[in-house]
Amino acid sequence: MSVSRKKALEYAYALIEVPRAHVRVTLTQTNEGVSLLHGRRLLTKVYLNRSGMNSAAAMAEAIGIPAPKLGESRSALISSGLLYRVLAISQLDFRNPAALEVASRLVDEAKDMQSGDREDA
Repeated sequence: MSVSRKKALEYAYALIEVPRAHVRVTLTQTNEGVSLLHGRRLLTKVYLNRSGMNSAAAMAEAIGIPAPKLGESRSALISSGLLYRVLAISQLDFRNPAALEVASRLVDEAKDMQSGDREDA
């Protein structure tokens, strides 16, 4: 049984209600798209279309890891504040030209927050 994106985002926003310095997340790519996981729980996902792949690339850049290839996963320790920005990026509709500006701003903020606690899977 798969989890809907809406349910996943509800869990993700509940997770970041309490500020944390370190949240382990994993970005993984499957035939369906790119998913962001916390443990085995889905936080958000984007699909294999132009908008989704733009989101996935921006999410990976914000986290500070290379975007995973099909069948690969990448892990990192990030703060809840950085996770908030990654979740926001995942919800952007890149068919709207303004989304590129918003994503760029969120990625810049995320880069400023990165502390070097990255670890590839």
